[in-house]
Amino acid sequence: MNLEKPLVIITGASKGIGYKTAETFLDNRFDVLNVSRNACTLTGVSNIKLDLISATDEAIKNKLSSHVPHTRRIILIHNSSVCYNDTVQNFNAAHWQDTLRLNVTIPALLSQWLLPQMMPQSAIVFIGSTLSEKAVGNTCSYTVSKHAVLGLMRTVCQDLAGKFIHTCCVCPGVTDTEMFRLRVENNPALLAKLTRLQSDDRLLQPQEIAEAIFMAATHPIFNGAVLHANGGQIER
Repeated sequence: MNLEKPLVIITGASKGIGYKTAETFLDNRFDVLNVSRNACTLTGVSNIKLDLISATDEAIKNKLSSHVPHTRRIILIHNSSVCYNDTVQNFNAAHWQDTLRLNVTIPALLSQWLLPQMMPQSAIVFIGSTLSEKAVGNTCSYTVSKHAVLGLMRTVCQDLAGKFIHTCCVCPGVTDTEMFRLRVENNPALLAKLTRLQSDDRLLQPQEIAEAIFMAATHPIFNGAVLHANGGQIER
């Protein structure tokens, strides 16, 4: 890695929104580091292969320290997420804990550990959801976690006042990712319903969300902001 170049660290850059985000930052001359179970296959991306749910805090911290030993401009993007179909009547306690760990606790810990390496003009970007500010049925643990992500971003904004490190939360709408496809697998009625939520009756594409993330990460004016990247979602 070239210490003269800014570094973007993305959790879950092996596919979907994370992959396209890594590609976008590469195209804009950033060093890119992926942290996830699977490697990002883009040429030029460095990888820390870790299961962020099962790995110990110490193991994650040590791996990060070995890859980010120097102070530099860093963009930290909390993209990894897990979503179970569950309700308050039937959620699984283990799934609940895994969801909160990956979606909320890991972003808080990574931010804490990396802040000492972050020069002014760095940024922390949280990936929320339309469910950061509302709820729908059968997404209990995910919705709770994404509400918490929004609260975490707002807290980070207040705690970092005067540090010249900005933070924001990008909230995608219904995006055509592997996680989304698994959720609607064998349920064409649900797929059609969620597609119709967009004002132009289509699924958003990961590249569109990646471009919104890049804008948010590189423009400090968005400090503390919630960016609704949902294509004009319609409430039905």
